[in-house]
Amino acid sequence: MKKLLLATTFLALASTSFAATTGSLLLQGTVAQKISLVVTSQSIASTLDLSTSQTDLVVASVNEQSNSKTGYKMTISSANLSKIKRTDGADVLSYTMKYNGSAVGLSSAGGTTITNSAGTSVNLNKSVSISYTGVAAESMVEGTYADTVTFTIAAN
Repeated sequence: MKKLLLATTFLALASTSFAATTGSLLLQGTVAQKISLVVTSQSIASTLDLSTSQTDLVVASVNEQSNSKTGYKMTISSANLSKIKRTDGADVLSYTMKYNGSAVGLSSAGGTTITNSAGTSVNLNKSVSISYTGVAAESMVEGTYADTVTFTIAAN
């Protein structure tokens, strides 16, 4: 019995003498990259009065979201290179566009790229406006005139 008590005491002392006095716990999580946009058109965008001149007419808003650590870029392009074109003909009405108050060049196939190099979380609403000189209805061929503007967002 003495041997058993001595062995038990020795094991208890041995285990406490090898126990750690500090420990650590790693807490870790991952945030996925999110880059998105939502284009919300105003009702006026699809009912433009082409016979009346417009200056900075707000036709849409764009919500940009990004949490990219390298920032992001926005590309804006026009299918008809900044012209509202008759859908069944070649007649056009030229216009200019502003994105958040700054002029956007749409007259080339590549459109305009706007770079945001800040590596921060962004959730912004920006306005889209157009300007054009109206043309009297009797000076234009009847029909529907349209252009499609494409907004693309991507990480830098």
